[in-house]
Amino acid sequence: MSVYKRGSKWYFDFWVGGKRYRGSIPEARVKAQAERAENAIRDQVYEGRYGKKKAAAPLLRDFVTNTFLPWSRANKRTWREDVYRSQSITAFFGKHRLDEISSAQIEKFKMKRQQTPTKNGSERRPATVNRELENLSRMFTLAIDMGILQTNPCQKVQSLSEDNERNRYLSEAEERRLLDVLHGRRKHLRSIVLIDLQTGLRKQELLSLRWQNVDFERDVIHVMNSRRERTKSGRSRSVPLTSIAREELLTLHRESGWSEYVFVNSKTFKPLTDVKKAFTSALRKASIEDFHFHDLRHTCATRLGDRGASAFEIAQIMGWSDIRMAMRYTHATGDGIRRAMQLLTNTGVGKGGKVVQLQNWTDTKVPTIDGNGQHALPVSA
Repeated sequence: MSVYKRGSKWYFDFWVGGKRYRGSIPEARVKAQAERAENAIRDQVYEGRYGKKKAAAPLLRDFVTNTFLPWSRANKRTWREDVYRSQSITAFFGKHRLDEISSAQIEKFKMKRQQTPTKNGSERRPATVNRELENLSRMFTLAIDMGILQTNPCQKVQSLSEDNERNRYLSEAEERRLLDVLHGRRKHLRSIVLIDLQTGLRKQELLSLRWQNVDFERDVIHVMNSRRERTKSGRSRSVPLTSIAREELLTLHRESGWSEYVFVNSKTFKPLTDVKKAFTSALRKASIEDFHFHDLRHTCATRLGDRGASAFEIAQIMGWSDIRMAMRYTHATGDGIRRAMQLLTNTGVGKGGKVVQLQNWTDTKVPTIDGNGQHALPVSA
């Protein structure tokens, strides 16, 4: 037998490749524990690790600089976010070795980050802290893959609860005000805003768009996923062009068709990388509050849903693999919800309890408000 008991201690004794391995198992109390320990030792022998002193794990800050960030740049489209989020992680854990960081320390990090205000003095959102925890967990996972660690302490740390569903979309009045200020030095933004409202592309998908991916014959934009052009979902898709988007793109093609990219900086002749400063300035001038560039995409999805597009169709256009992402956009506006609820019945109770027939709600306009502050439902004669 490979395990045996002598006195109060258990021992292992076996041969592998003509070499004998034997020793004590002081932690074992019963035979089953001794056998499990012996199996683990035997596995180490086969892997060539038994008896070798394991190298000390690196400091977290060194691992981030020398291993994690280079890996992120080579493998992730969002590597810049990893660079930014790693700053708070290295500031807290930088002097610790990877194998010294415990779940309890990570809990302290989570609480400290949650309680620390942002550089603007506002409260830090739970989603921000969770993304940093995910970044830290990815570091440990990479260390495990490289054989530096055996376990990931982040697995025992719960994420903060989030409620980040954002339903901000551009009203028609706000759209008119925004377009009215997109002239002069902001002229380049007009086509970007119009095309985004008509296609729902993500900002980077839009700004990195190449003319070779605009198909005027079939009236579609091919959003490609490749090492050079990566979509968030990791999948390519085709987005149909509306007449408005087609006209804007044709105008741009006449002006900048010589360029590889659709949206080009007129001064550097290089593709635009961001429009945050100009967009924020335009929103301020148009008196539009609490609106982000990504909300143009929300606006497109909301309008699709409010005009009767199914969740499946919206998901296809937006590039979501999970149809649940699109569900909140079907009848997303208040008017859409009222029209949907009206489908439940075609009768109602009028004054005096008399049952009256209601018109088909889809053929009527949005309900108005009467003098008593109540919805004035259209009633047939």
